[in-house]
Amino acid sequence: MIRKTSGPSREPAGWLVLLGFALGTVLLYFPVLGNGFLTDDYAALYRLLIEKRVIYQDMMRPLIDVSFYLNWFFFKLHPTGYYLFNFSVHALVCYMVYRVALDLPLFAASVGQRVGFALTAGVLFLFYPFHNEGVVWLSGRLSSMAALFGLLAIHISLTRRGPWGTFIAVLLWFTGLFAYESIIVLPALVLLLEWICFRDWARTVRSGMGWMAAGILWLVMRFFVAGGLFPTYVRGGVESDRGLLRFAKVLGRCFLPPTDNILLLEGLFIGLAIAVLLLHILFWRRLARVRRVGVERRKWPLLGLEVGFFIALLPAIAFGVSTRTSEGDRLLYFPSCFLCLLVSALLFFFFPRRRWRLLVCAVVALASVFFIEGNNQKWVFASSTAAAVLDTVRAAPGRVVLVDAPDEWEGAFIFRNNFEQMLRVNGIDAGKVVVAHFLLRKEYLPVGGRIVPERRDSGVFVYPSTLVVREGERFRVSGLPGSARMPGIAETFSAGADRVYYWDKFGLKPLILDQQ
Repeated sequence: MIRKTSGPSREPAGWLVLLGFALGTVLLYFPVLGNGFLTDDYAALYRLLIEKRVIYQDMMRPLIDVSFYLNWFFFKLHPTGYYLFNFSVHALVCYMVYRVALDLPLFAASVGQRVGFALTAGVLFLFYPFHNEGVVWLSGRLSSMAALFGLLAIHISLTRRGPWGTFIAVLLWFTGLFAYESIIVLPALVLLLEWICFRDWARTVRSGMGWMAAGILWLVMRFFVAGGLFPTYVRGGVESDRGLLRFAKVLGRCFLPPTDNILLLEGLFIGLAIAVLLLHILFWRRLARVRRVGVERRKWPLLGLEVGFFIALLPAIAFGVSTRTSEGDRLLYFPSCFLCLLVSALLFFFFPRRRWRLLVCAVVALASVFFIEGNNQKWVFASSTAAAVLDTVRAAPGRVVLVDAPDEWEGAFIFRNNFEQMLRVNGIDAGKVVVAHFLLRKEYLPVGGRIVPERRDSGVFVYPSTLVVREGERFRVSGLPGSARMPGIAETFSAGADRVYYWDKFGLKPLILDQQ
């Protein structure tokens, strides 16, 4: 049984800890508070406001629509309230990482160390830089909501005995699965942590039977309603790698920033692998040298946290995570909870003196802020680009042709999906806008600076695939066959009323057509 705290004088009040995480979240992610809706955000708004329904088939993630409806009820179409909801969920997850750390028996004999370990884990999670897609993208809240319910289920499992505890934990797990499948492995994690905490085979067997029955029930429900374990659009994963290569990429992305420099990424991963190996050697050597009972007893919980981290990482390996941009970082949200618990435990294991732990945490926090703010600016740019397109379309007197409408910006989604839904939600006639081409990242990367239109044949060519030709009082827009995300239009527009705009990688520009 886990030993409880010795008194409020040694453990900070829960509301005070939660307030600290809330303030930290606002300070770290304040730049995105002015952002608007993007890509899949409009899918949820379209279902709620236009179709008057909640998603339940195929993806079976109704919590995205439920949460958006609550936001709409209070804030209508003012996105700031939606982002504050994301911030609130993230702060609650930080707090639950802290609570789960308190539940673990690593420092059962010392309240001060146990609280220090828990606070360190929560702070590390707050500053963790490679999962903020779940915070800065409104639709990314699916991963943070799933993690919140998953951690609540773990907390209930570790603090409440009997069938009611298991029932409540299973109910929380089911609720989280209606947000995102990233917590599908939760039963294995609960059983692992219960064994670490209680070492009770009878309890583990009873709990395992309950979780197995619940898992079978969810799988049956999933296959009957959605037709598969994962949504169809992710069954191939973000990247096409398989086996050990995908595992290595996902594991590397837990510690390393995304980059297009493959040689640098490989070098960093080799250095990371060497560092992890050395860390394990030092861990076992220290155990062999220090035979104090407290240190020895911490061995199995530490190893259990490491195993738990790898178990939590399995869905991310199944889905795939990009190593070039932050795309897919939301899949690292739940595994990073266990990574931060593990890192905090290792800090207390290797650095008994508080000053050294604080120094390491300060260095990690400073480096993390650099990556977090860099990612924030990508999403700010994505949002301002989407807003500029909307403003341009609203102000145009006639139809608008968009050439190279941005698909994303370095992992921050702009018009990846649901372009027509975006127009409808904003009260714009979908027939007013024609997209000649959606510009993909792999297409804009070779262009070092701005995209500059050039004269070609009898018209103006806009990289990579669009030709606009003036024909008297009209102009014709056509695309090269086989170009990526090209609707294949080849129609004419009025030169007097209609307008052509292109995205040059930095802003939306009007395309000037001289009389031929």
